[in-house]
Amino acid sequence: MKLKRMLAAFLTAALLAVLPAFPTASAASSGGFVDVTDPTVAQATETLRLLGIVSGGGNGYFYPAGNLTRAEFCKMAIETMGLGAKAEAQMNRTIFKDVLGSHWARGYVNLAASLPVGGEESGGGMLMVGVGDGTFHPDDRITYAEAVTILLRVLGYSTKELATGGLWYDGALATAKSIGLTEDFTLPVNSQITRGQTAILFEQMLFTPKKDGKDPYLVTELGGEILKEAVILSLDATTDDGVTGAVLTTGGEVPYKTDHAPFAPTLEGRRAKLVLDRNGKIIAIQPSAAGTTRTVSVVSTEVTYFTVSGGERVSVAPATTVYKDGKSLTYKDVYLNIKASTQAVLCYSAAGKLEYVFFTAADVAETAAIAKATGGNPFSSLVGSDTDYRVVKNGLPATLSDVRQYDVGTYDKATKTLYVSDLRLTGVYGNASPSPATPLTVTVLGSEFPVLSSAADTLAGFQIGSTITLLLTADGQVAGAVAPTEAKSTTVGIVEKIDGTSATVASLDMLGGDGKPRTFYGDTGLNAAMSAKLQGQLVTVSSSKVGQLNLTRLSASGASGSLDVNARALGGSGLSENIRLYERVGAGAPAEISFAQLTRATVPASKITYVGKDYAGRVNIIVFDDVTGDQYKYGMAVLGTASSSSSGSSPDDAINTTISVQSGDEASEALISGTNFKADQLIGIAASLERVRDTPRLAAWVDLKSVTKVSRSAFDMDDDAGSGIAPIGTVTTSSMTLPIAGNVVCYNKTTKTWFATLNEARAYSNSLTIYYDRTPQEGGKVRLVVVE
Repeated sequence: MKLKRMLAAFLTAALLAVLPAFPTASAASSGGFVDVTDPTVAQATETLRLLGIVSGGGNGYFYPAGNLTRAEFCKMAIETMGLGAKAEAQMNRTIFKDVLGSHWARGYVNLAASLPVGGEESGGGMLMVGVGDGTFHPDDRITYAEAVTILLRVLGYSTKELATGGLWYDGALATAKSIGLTEDFTLPVNSQITRGQTAILFEQMLFTPKKDGKDPYLVTELGGEILKEAVILSLDATTDDGVTGAVLTTGGEVPYKTDHAPFAPTLEGRRAKLVLDRNGKIIAIQPSAAGTTRTVSVVSTEVTYFTVSGGERVSVAPATTVYKDGKSLTYKDVYLNIKASTQAVLCYSAAGKLEYVFFTAADVAETAAIAKATGGNPFSSLVGSDTDYRVVKNGLPATLSDVRQYDVGTYDKATKTLYVSDLRLTGVYGNASPSPATPLTVTVLGSEFPVLSSAADTLAGFQIGSTITLLLTADGQVAGAVAPTEAKSTTVGIVEKIDGTSATVASLDMLGGDGKPRTFYGDTGLNAAMSAKLQGQLVTVSSSKVGQLNLTRLSASGASGSLDVNARALGGSGLSENIRLYERVGAGAPAEISFAQLTRATVPASKITYVGKDYAGRVNIIVFDDVTGDQYKYGMAVLGTASSSSSGSSPDDAINTTISVQSGDEASEALISGTNFKADQLIGIAASLERVRDTPRLAAWVDLKSVTKVSRSAFDMDDDAGSGIAPIGTVTTSSMTLPIAGNVVCYNKTTKTWFATLNEARAYSNSLTIYYDRTPQEGGKVRLVVVE
């Protein structure tokens, strides 16, 4: 049985779209490692940590973006098999001449090279093998294909069974996909797998049966257990021997202990399966995929219904099962005692029938505080007597000296981590629900924010309709409020759309309850011409009037020096570890990019349009002006005609030529262009946010340059073209070496068909024509390959 990824939906609200943040104790926990923010990676690392398979890199950090060596992966595989104690006995042997007595992993490598898998009669082979010349290469970075193959051997698949297909890894990847081991993985086979990706792969293996088995590896080999589905009644129950933080469900009479970092409170009231280790402790929770749930705030109750915030009436049969205070009752028994503002989880069957209601416990303590002054420890009330805690601000390690006035602090006692956020939003106080006196949510700039109980006192000082600055936790909950004269909005967004003078702005640093970037709407207060110039721009967001957005462009602050890509330095200064990179082509929308896409060694200041800095002056946002070429669509030009207006009065009616590109079975979106192109011309085009009626304008285009008669041996690349944008290799010609774009497209000029991968094109012919967009020094890449 595969571990359900439903948990990620409950944890997503704890993430920030741009600046990686860490959940608070009142929201979701990121797990036992403070630098893991992705919910899927967090759950995987926590499961492996509790099973003793991983321990991180020390000081509570896991370094999920780092890579693993073959030796490190070998140790993980041995520990997963429960054989770690046998490694020491292998330290005195010499099997590989590059794994000598001084190497820390010698015992693990020797043991892995001596463990037969799959049975002798099936040509089983060993768990791990060398590279064929008597060496193991223990410090080489392990690849995706190697990792998958080794985990299949752990599951009992023999070398002979996996040795099918044209390349050594074909059989392994096909088998892994068929049994669900590589679910949601689309990595190139020879790409280096990150520590975070490795954790997910190992966790998925735990919930995959061994060869010819039915139960998951966790159950059959590690002594674990997956309990039947039940309703979670409490995540903070107390056991008979006084242990707190236990989990109580309808499936057991006593709570189950756990060493897991605090689970998301949103799991309470949900159906789920508990995953236990061999000692009966919880290592994971699998939320049910059946039916649906929603959480509401109760305003008033009657015997056959209750009214929720917003005025909706929810029908409830008197005999409906209700879970309240850890007890199973009926709605008729409790409806008179349900107080206003109580939150209720409604659980529906797949057919839409209300099956039960879970009422959350009242007076849940919040763990958030506001730094009203600097100096000392403004969050001493949160940490209590703890002295060995970590401080993390806006997703990066920090100290108390980094705390500024009106920063919000939240404390995760389980991981002893104080999370600090300086996220703020200024706008008109639009609404409060269920009432301003007892707000569970408040509405500002048309967006609804959950309110912590600790914020009630400061919110009471403001009336509906007044301008207010919300002080927010890292996961977007309101911890307090102050007047705009005290603190200003820090929220940054992208203007997605301008309709006349109305703007739609998507936040870069704030998520909504659905895990997607919050969207703000309003009038710009400018005329149509000035408003149009904001489209696609990075802006700060605030408001001082109902229905209006105050948008300030951020594109005026460029770089004072060039960016050294390899040194990760801008003008000689280092970059923030959680920096976000964006690229824009002409009047097109900014798109987030990675350092892997920057193939040039240096980006001049003239190609950097904006530099953003955090509270400590570290560069955390860079916006580039067309430096990677990856925002273009490449292929063969397809000419067309735009629809024209019936009135004929607009100057735009004269512009009726469109351009798109064909690079497979479908053509790209048609763009209005005043440039004359030739049909089948090999080009790249980028769309503008400016539109004529419903058709985007052409923002920019590039005419691809060619090099003919390139042999297949000139390519140095991964065996799989992959599915991303980052380069997958290089090709060397007589005059230069060019990176190959991960999404390179390949065309057969003879058959007039498109190849699925570059390898297919290389296999078809030994003479190819490559097309590139710009020189390597300018960040150019091979975009298109043609064979005849």
